[in-house]
Amino acid sequence: MIAIGQIAKSNGVRGAVNIRSLTDDVQRFLKLKAVWIGKEESETQRYEVESVRVQKTQAVMKLRSIDDREAADGLREQIVFVQESEAVQPSKGSYFFHDIIGMQVVTEEGEALGEVKDVWQMPANDIWVVSSNGKEILIPAIKVFIKSVDMERRTVVVHAIEGLLE
Repeated sequence: MIAIGQIAKSNGVRGAVNIRSLTDDVQRFLKLKAVWIGKEESETQRYEVESVRVQKTQAVMKLRSIDDREAADGLREQIVFVQESEAVQPSKGSYFFHDIIGMQVVTEEGEALGEVKDVWQMPANDIWVVSSNGKEILIPAIKVFIKSVDMERRTVVVHAIEGLLE
């Protein structure tokens, strides 16, 4: 499953919840028929979506069987998941964080640098955090540095300029 949001709080008295979007496109919530909600993927429960409306960067969702504020408050801070088959596919040259994390990183010269351990979302661009021999290398996720991503081989080739690997 793929995490697409986190329940922030209840909304109104009829059981609706505000969801902080974890995706670039909050409009994707409008198409959902069902979601899985839980503190983590292994302990989710399926809910049918009754209605959704979008407010700026959040979705307000009414779930079938959640009919009052108390029940909605019980879902606070839980993660909203969809099955991978329902995931919106990223555009060419874009990747899901969970696809990038764990990939091996090498330079254009073939030098192994380490493994992508995290992705930070920053205002200008994402930063890929590479664990390398006990230290972290921060690589901006832009075409100047990311030369290729091979999903089958789980390998990222980077252009290492002076100072990037220090």
